[in-house]
Amino acid sequence: MNTLEEVGEFTQIFDALMSLMRKFLFRVLCVGPIPTNISFIMDGNRRFAKKHNLKGLDAGHRAGFISVKYILQYCKEIGVPYVTLYAFGMDNFKRGPEEVKCVMDLMLEKVELAIHQAVSGNLKGVRIIFAGDLNSLNERFRAAAQKLMELTEENRDLIVVVCVAYSTNLEIVHAVRKSCVKKCKNGDGAVVLEVSDVEGCMYTSAVPDPDLVIRTGGGDRLSNFMTWQTSRSLLHRTEALWPELGLWHLVWAILKFQRMQDCLQKKKKLD
Repeated sequence: MNTLEEVGEFTQIFDALMSLMRKFLFRVLCVGPIPTNISFIMDGNRRFAKKHNLKGLDAGHRAGFISVKYILQYCKEIGVPYVTLYAFGMDNFKRGPEEVKCVMDLMLEKVELAIHQAVSGNLKGVRIIFAGDLNSLNERFRAAAQKLMELTEENRDLIVVVCVAYSTNLEIVHAVRKSCVKKCKNGDGAVVLEVSDVEGCMYTSAVPDPDLVIRTGGGDRLSNFMTWQTSRSLLHRTEALWPELGLWHLVWAILKFQRMQDCLQKKKKLD
């Protein structure tokens, strides 16, 4: 057996042991309540690149996509049915044009890769939904996003909402306008809107509100992300940068969610 074969065999054994460890850990974790929807504010890609002297405007974001892959895998194994990712906010378009283009090109690359995986049956039950002002994006990205949503719409093992060109401010304006159009079919007379009318027209109306919001990079702000939907959510902050987020960070956040259940339930009853 040559060195490469030995390394390959060791890697297979290590992966099998890690998978077994996760199954045991998640079985214990599932004794308590599991969040229905976990939202991630993925902050710290640029700081990660600077910290590790990575070259290229998209270097930190490429590292961040690796974290996305593993976090989604862990959530699926735990049994979390919905995950929401804050991928690119409207405020991010205020960054330098070169960086914005790099990030959008990288996202398009990953969307097209996901399309290939969906066609070949390798997405393994994951449904992708894009939420945000998609009309503000270029035609190629919109077409790719629409195709991926159509290819995965029957998948139910894990539903992933990817927020792109998103901001709460725009979402609420969009929802109110759409609600008014629905309510006032004839275009005249007073329109009375209920909370349920607005909520039904939100970008993220197809999925439940988040139970747990995890923000990486040490921030305490929601950064204009789902402020309407997270009024009763638990916000968990971690100093880990997004590419550094791993299994134990996720487990610790869910344990905190379980410990806070009494408080969260009382808050929901008061509302």
